[in-house]
Amino acid sequence: MWARIFMSSVCFLCLAVSSDQRSTPEDDSYVGAVVEFEVSADVDQNLARYVQLIAQAADQNADIIVFPEMTLTRGDRRVDVPIYGLLKQQPIPALQPTSYDEIMVSISAAARQHQIYVLINVQEVMDCTTIAEDSEEYCPEEKEYLFNTNVIFDRTGAVIDRYRKINLFGEFTRTPALHPDLGLFSTDFGVTFGHYICFDLMFQVPAIQVVEKNKITDVLFSTMWFSEMPYLTAVQIQEAYAFAQNVNFLGAGANNMQVGSAGSGIYSGKAGALASIMPGLPTTRLLVSRVPKVPGNVTGMTFPGPMYDPPTDHDSLVLITDPSLPDHASRLLVSGFQEFTLVDKDVSCTFRVRLTPRAGDGSHKYRAFVQDGSNTYSRRQVAVAACLLVACRGDDPKTCAYRFNKNETDVEITELQIDMSTIRKQYNKTLQCDNVVYFPSSFRINKFPLSTSNFTYLDSTEDENEIEPDSSKGREKITYKINTPQNELMSFGIWGRVYVKDVDHSTEVTDEDVRNYLKIEDVIYGTDRVKD
Repeated sequence: MWARIFMSSVCFLCLAVSSDQRSTPEDDSYVGAVVEFEVSADVDQNLARYVQLIAQAADQNADIIVFPEMTLTRGDRRVDVPIYGLLKQQPIPALQPTSYDEIMVSISAAARQHQIYVLINVQEVMDCTTIAEDSEEYCPEEKEYLFNTNVIFDRTGAVIDRYRKINLFGEFTRTPALHPDLGLFSTDFGVTFGHYICFDLMFQVPAIQVVEKNKITDVLFSTMWFSEMPYLTAVQIQEAYAFAQNVNFLGAGANNMQVGSAGSGIYSGKAGALASIMPGLPTTRLLVSRVPKVPGNVTGMTFPGPMYDPPTDHDSLVLITDPSLPDHASRLLVSGFQEFTLVDKDVSCTFRVRLTPRAGDGSHKYRAFVQDGSNTYSRRQVAVAACLLVACRGDDPKTCAYRFNKNETDVEITELQIDMSTIRKQYNKTLQCDNVVYFPSSFRINKFPLSTSNFTYLDSTEDENEIEPDSSKGREKITYKINTPQNELMSFGIWGRVYVKDVDHSTEVTDEDVRNYLKIEDVIYGTDRVKD
């Protein structure tokens, strides 16, 4: 009701933001905003809060704001996004309030009032029993479909793009995008954005293809990420992706401590985080930063950087560990200098490490790992090539990864270099992007990666003149090393994705799968739809 009243009061107001504050194609930067949003089952309250956050971002001259995955709608709340239907004739929901869902109308009105681009994520419904036969909408069956969908509004409140999640993480009540269409739109300030959703980040389509095929430099990311040590905690992988793809990356994360969901940020290529947050307490927070149009070109710019938890806060964020880690080839490190090589099939990792004991009781150890294999997430076998140094509670690999605390920093890593010889990057001419991609990955006990100034990462295929690397020329050579001694480093490694070796086992869904997924949603949103 609140949102409907708000919509009615602002639909036809004069636009309130001066055009002088808006970025233009001639500017060398723009202002981006992302929201870390605490999960709530109250849709009306969520919508009201979204509208407030849009206004707050506009007050800070943001050109674009990104909201997280599934923090606006939930459960049975569904939104129609008829981009090939009504939206073609009436693209501004705020001007047709009786024709659209209240969510579409209210967000359109807020974008229009504050002259700001907005990305929201909703549970979209498409009823193929009512869609006209001559519609451009693809309907393989006459039934109702549910999708996990990003919707983009421009400064006038018009819907200009819709992207349906391609790679579902469970979500057995929903359907993956019926066509693998990429999320892509252009702005009036001269930047073209790609966008995708959460688990999509793990896959070649869309995460690599949208950047490399379209030669874009800016990506928007809505997520409800479930952080996993040692490679895949939220800010860690967001920053690693921005670095590896050399893009500006605006990631908005859902906040839910008990399931390990937290982490948002704005990153600029090789420069790292312009603003990031990985809170240990329930939080809703707006992050705003100026973003250079050339990723990494931050000379002369000021920006917030990582925002750390206050020392007095109790960290209640649940972080899980990759359960397959103990199965990989590994070696326990000892004090002093050591140099050795670990090999797993086509991946070879040479470690040069010096560990210097400090005052303390030796609370943790370090172990080196190598992997040429796969991890399984939501019935998807994800092929990985990786080298890793990680903290462990003891000598047993099953005690890794261990997130020690500030009182346990009794080992200093004074020297650390990993030289990886691995599967060569391969260019896929059909998809127009790489089949293999490597990411520099680190994680400190404060839940953030190392600053880009504190490491060196060299990849033998990063040759601007080599547009289509020839895999027959040899192997990929990567060096990753620290530039300064570290005593709070929990993990440090090279994480590679070999997309051509992935295997998808997610095609068969049972009633029990659906029931279990609904139970998970009950935990996430604090609801009680499934009775035992």
